[in-house]
Amino acid sequence: MTTSKYIGKRILQVIPLLLIISFIVFFMIHLAPYDVIDSITTPNMSKETVALMKAKYGLDQPFIIQYGKWLLNILHGDFGYSVVSQHSISNELATRIPNTIKLILPSYFTALVLAIVLGLFAGANKGKRIDRWIDGICSIGISMPTFWFAMLVIYILGYYLNIFPIIGMHTIGSENSFRDFLRHFFMPYFVLTVAFFPDLTRYVRSSTLSQLSEDYVLVQKSFGASKREIFTHHISRNVLLPIITQIGLALPMLVTGAIITESIFGWPGIGPFFLSATKSLDYPIIMAILLLSATLVILGNLLSDVLYAIVDPRIRKEGSR
Repeated sequence: MTTSKYIGKRILQVIPLLLIISFIVFFMIHLAPYDVIDSITTPNMSKETVALMKAKYGLDQPFIIQYGKWLLNILHGDFGYSVVSQHSISNELATRIPNTIKLILPSYFTALVLAIVLGLFAGANKGKRIDRWIDGICSIGISMPTFWFAMLVIYILGYYLNIFPIIGMHTIGSENSFRDFLRHFFMPYFVLTVAFFPDLTRYVRSSTLSQLSEDYVLVQKSFGASKREIFTHHISRNVLLPIITQIGLALPMLVTGAIITESIFGWPGIGPFFLSATKSLDYPIIMAILLLSATLVILGNLLSDVLYAIVDPRIRKEGSR
């Protein structure tokens, strides 16, 4: 099976899955005991007024009709309007998603580079002091709550030392200053990098140890290859192959991977937008973000499969069988 045919087959498999996900998201929101109208009504409102408000937003119609209209609008790129603020959800997402990507992408890339270096180094020195040190750092990073570490960073770097600004992405009046952006960017970037790299490092270390037990390593040793040559020319390349899967699976994090961190630092991304919608029961926003996140999970898996098939032709052969 050629690469293009394999990719086309996988895309065709994704389309019905996306429809199923959209139905599940809408159905789960529909099952909630309260709707957005309940969050904006007051005890003094009459039943007739509440009924008119529900009719205005189509909440009085049968479930399947509500779903059909919602899905049709989404296919046209229209996520509707926030019931609370009356702002276009599509416009809000178009503004906030790039802000989130500006924060997530550099953080994840830095964490990935650190993980590859530290994971390979730990795997090459299994059981030694450096391996125990790296494993200990990863254990601390995994067990440490992100919100607690973020507040600690804010206290030390933002309040006590007063090096970096605490909240926002820009200082008012300095929106075009790249230096001002970097000063606001550093603390949430640092927190996310620390949050991402422990799991990735352990993944790379585990992959390295599994490669060390392969037959080709014994063959290379029998031919007199040094440990450095084996790691440089063979193990490192084979370890990087499963990391492709991690890159694909990280795609959803470009949108929803920093909800807590963004909210703590007041970063104008998806995080504060989603939390605000959750507090006010603004279901159109909640459904849009949940659907977007679920879609990115599916597309992330698709991207992993496609990249894996390009790198390793055996995947395409197994798919054809």
